[in-house]
Amino acid sequence: MNGFLRNERGGAARWIIILIIIAAGIYGYQYFKKTPRYALIQFKKAILFSNSQTAQTFMDFDSVIRGLSESVTNGQPDEVVKKRLVYEIDAPGEKGFFSSVKRWSVITVPVTVSPDQLTATAQPVEGTSVTLKKTPEEYWVISAIQLE
Repeated sequence: MNGFLRNERGGAARWIIILIIIAAGIYGYQYFKKTPRYALIQFKKAILFSNSQTAQTFMDFDSVIRGLSESVTNGQPDEVVKKRLVYEIDAPGEKGFFSSVKRWSVITVPVTVSPDQLTATAQPVEGTSVTLKKTPEEYWVISAIQLE
């Protein structure tokens, strides 16, 4: 095959093969961006690099805050809790609520998608459960986190 790609008549075949490989890579990446695992990876990256905008893209703060226990929210209104969590994400120091996210194994963790393909669950570390939901745009966002 090497000779086929190098001779004059095979020059076009070489470019066709290269284009097919590039197209497959682009398609694969676009498909991967619409998986729950991608959302977990991006959320962990947002925590590690203190980027609250990315975190807000991949986490539905309103749903997550509604699911938090009273011990975490301290009886504060949802908007106050959201501001506190966003501030914590942006702070480059040690994360309080999100400290276990740094230990998440987002690449190897099994992700279970529901039969209707609308929700998914994962346990990135022992004692932590993450629920994700699919948006109308076919992307996944974290809708609930139960941390250890």
